[in-house]
Amino acid sequence: MPAAHAQTRGETRAAAASDPRLTPIPCWFSVPEGEEASCATLAVPERRDRPQGRTLHLTVAILHASDGAALPDPVIYVEGGPGASVFGVGEPAEERMEGWWDALAPLRRTRDVVLFDPRGVGRSEPDTNCPELDTLAGHSAAADKDGEDAAERTALTACAQRLQAAGIDPAQFSTPTAADDLADLARAVTAGRAGAKVNLMAVSYGTRVVLELLRRHGGVVRAAVLDSVYPPDVNAREDEAWLAYRAFRRLFDDCAASRPCRAAFADLEKRVLDLVPALNRAPMAVAVGDSMVPRTMTLDGRRLLTATLESMAEGDSLARLPLALDRATRGRPERLARDAPPLAVGDPDTAEGMAFSVECRETVNPADPVRTAANRQRWTPYGSAGAGDTGKRVCALWPAGTQEPAERLPVASTVPVLLLSGAYDPVTPPEWGERAAATLPNSRHLVFRAAGHGVTATDGCALDTAGAFIEQPDPARVSACKSGLQPPRFETR
Repeated sequence: MPAAHAQTRGETRAAAASDPRLTPIPCWFSVPEGEEASCATLAVPERRDRPQGRTLHLTVAILHASDGAALPDPVIYVEGGPGASVFGVGEPAEERMEGWWDALAPLRRTRDVVLFDPRGVGRSEPDTNCPELDTLAGHSAAADKDGEDAAERTALTACAQRLQAAGIDPAQFSTPTAADDLADLARAVTAGRAGAKVNLMAVSYGTRVVLELLRRHGGVVRAAVLDSVYPPDVNAREDEAWLAYRAFRRLFDDCAASRPCRAAFADLEKRVLDLVPALNRAPMAVAVGDSMVPRTMTLDGRRLLTATLESMAEGDSLARLPLALDRATRGRPERLARDAPPLAVGDPDTAEGMAFSVECRETVNPADPVRTAANRQRWTPYGSAGAGDTGKRVCALWPAGTQEPAERLPVASTVPVLLLSGAYDPVTPPEWGERAAATLPNSRHLVFRAAGHGVTATDGCALDTAGAFIEQPDPARVSACKSGLQPPRFETR
């Protein structure tokens, strides 16, 4: 079927079966031959305490089931972040959507899959991007640190003032608000479907939104899959040093338990722990560009740690990590340094305004500074990975709201839930998945031994397992993936 015809037919279906708040719009992407999609906007109140006030419109795309008529309970995909757009910002829409057609195939054989950008993100209202900060992104450490800090403060203040002048209230971006918006979307996409409920597939920060949805609106949910679980009763800032330690501990222990890795990289842990303070004393200028775009960065101990953690999070770099660390200890850190995240707070692919509002409100500002400092000291030198205090710098200037204490309580629900964790995840570790599962009696938690952050993006069996669980949401029927049981097979040359 031609793409244009498929799109029109899909829009008609959506209009006929949706809540009035779901208003069809033309799709902005091509639909592959033989597939169907529809697009819409969802109207939500800017302020939940003023439902008659200003309305925001969230952008929605529905990828219709590939195998005939769809079952009445669709799957809503909830992206991570906060501030990440499911539809993308920097890359072409066509390329982004092509990826979703393929990636979500196991979930949409018999059900529609709903994609959306939350308020303040990507294609949804309002625009909270901070181009003032984007110009700083990707910069290496500047020789004039005071000048760099001043530029950051100026850009942050300018963005906050511009958003407020446009009538945007940063306090209206929070996990509870995101959960309420998601509940509206759930009701809209199941309107006219004989009391159907939705299934949810969430990743990273999206899992926190879904947990809050289960707390506040659990009746709209049939089943949920939580990949890389971020429960509300943890504080990532307080635990940052421990998160780094446990990820490195996993790596060193797995290498020591592997005869080839142990033989190839003797005393790897000691050499890495010696290298961190040495680089802090005498940072290295490292070439990380290519012949077309030559670029260097300053590598100190902190950036060595963060580059390694970034590789662990990505997952597919795990097998090469011991080799990369070994080379770094021998004066050749180029391979590892390429994974070092930028020092600047701006990110062209993130809606910084929304992200700052949520992170300042729910992580940075509520964090106990005494516990944060004690953990950094306890887990030396891994605590230096967060020693730049980027969040503290941002949140000292950003006008975020205040989190209610009840939001930090664990979420209890009897909804069937599948939780997935990567053993190497330095962002949302398996311990957090276990913590969330403790108050979800109808759940199953699977840990993938060679995975990092975002298990379903790197392990095909994990995504297939998620799809099977949505088909039959019975935790007792879930089987562990063989691919998830084995530690990484480390490269030694």
